[in-house]
Amino acid sequence: MPYQMWINGAYTAGSSSNVIEVRNPATEEIIDTAPAANAADVEQAVSAAQTAFPAWKRLPAGQKTELLHEIAQKLTERTDEFARLLTLEGGKPFVENRDEMGWSAACFRYYAELGRSSRGRVIPSIEETQLAMVLKEPYGVVAAIVPWNYPILLMAWKVAPALAAGNTVVLKPSEMTPLSTLLFAELFAHLPPGVVNIVSVYGKDCGEPLVLDPRVRVIAFTGSLATGQRIAQLVAPQMKKLHLELGGKDAFIVAEDANLDVAVPGVAWAALLKEAL
Repeated sequence: MPYQMWINGAYTAGSSSNVIEVRNPATEEIIDTAPAANAADVEQAVSAAQTAFPAWKRLPAGQKTELLHEIAQKLTERTDEFARLLTLEGGKPFVENRDEMGWSAACFRYYAELGRSSRGRVIPSIEETQLAMVLKEPYGVVAAIVPWNYPILLMAWKVAPALAAGNTVVLKPSEMTPLSTLLFAELFAHLPPGVVNIVSVYGKDCGEPLVLDPRVRVIAFTGSLATGQRIAQLVAPQMKKLHLELGGKDAFIVAEDANLDVAVPGVAWAALLKEAL
């Protein structure tokens, strides 16, 4: 079956006839295509997430835990398949992509267990007849916008905690690496319809309708500083919750007594790894 989007628990090619051509960065050959969603498709995905939210919010923590563990188990069983696809569309070595699948599965397991036992806390009261406690409530629909470099891991870092807390998700992968994320719909298929929705879009076309939709309460974005600033400016009037991981480089200090034969390749390797991360 061709790669399709995942909206309200079903595959769809969307209402646009446009496609995204996904290229192998090593050869620049077209690997495959993905649907290029339009604003109507984004609206449908947000509507599905909004509709699914009340029931997902009320689902007992133990049941959410088992559903998240099932995602991790499915990913573990299909590690090599996802790693090969990600190598083709992303360009990182196969061994690094296998590691990414392991880290991603561990992320879903971690938040599965955190969601089982963490909902709030009881705090000391200031009066003997009072009971003081903090009860954490989910926000609602979360927009998870993921970059090209670690598309599955950075997706897991956003989606797993959002689901464990009782939120629903609209997930937008990078147009450079959408295939592995669209394939991940198979790992979400056991979740109730609408809990996770995946739309493959060009950011410049449909990114703004996604972040501006008033039903989207939280935006989790990893990408460039300029795009993060744009998102912050757009949604400031709505006072939305933002989680922005933006571009940057770590400092690297080479001491006077360093072995340059080790340090110089180390600088190049670390810069490449940081760019990938």
